Amino acid sequence: MRLHLDLLAVPLLALTLTACPGSDKTTAGDTTTDASTTGTTGPTTGTSEPTSTSTDTTTDASTTGTTGPTTGTSEPTSTSTDTTTGEPNALCPDHTAADACCCFEAHVSTSSTVENVCGTTGLCPAAEFECSEIDETCTAADEAAVDCVLDALSAGTMVGSLTIHYVIDDFYGQRKIDLYLQGDRTAYVADKEELDVSGFFEPTGLYDLREAAYFDACRAEADLQAKADCLEDIVEGEASEVCIESFHYET
Repeated sequence: MRLHLDLLAVPLLALTLTACPGSDKTTAGDTTTDASTTGTTGPTTGTSEPTSTSTDTTTDASTTGTTGPTTGTSEPTSTSTDTTTGEPNALCPDHTAADACCCFEAHVSTSSTVENVCGTTGLCPAAEFECSEIDETCTAADEAAVDCVLDALSAGTMVGSLTIHYVIDDFYGQRKIDLYLQGDRTAYVADKEELDVSGFFEPTGLYDLREAAYFDACRAEADLQAKADCLEDIVEGEASEVCIESFHYET
């Protein structure tokens, strides 16, 4: 197994995250003061009282509504990129599972990771492989964990997380794939590769899993290396929803 990375020094790309949409509200206009003054003259004409009553109601709604729109507009501000750290804040406080783009944050300056800030349930132990770049072979201490991951991918109906991790030549390089299955043969996927001092994330987003027959055939393989090769290619096509664009980083 080989990792294919661009080892040239590539500036870190600005990261974009899709936050959960908020709602925009507007406040009442500035005409309430004049209308309220008119209301104090008493019922001089038949039209003054309705105008005053309408204005009083508008004035109360405007005063009360000031807090609402202020709170509403502050939410997108709080979910924007933190100007101190340069990294996004938690964007999905109302989600208890990784089921939306706003569940994912990119951390480049601290640990070069894409973090799930929502909850998840682990479906299997991580499928851990120790690999050699020279002879392109992999071994696994826990083949049962590898089979568990293949079974979960074949079923495609469970909701929860899976991890596939290849360590190359004692961490000279690595590839780590974190999947968050949605129960409908789709998964949010964060896929990174590192080699020497360079790293790269594929676009983090929602992907279609490969067909069940593919994983069934992998599961039936007697050779562990064949299973390791199968798990390198687990999704079809490009992301149907991109949460974080691809980016390079230095380790």
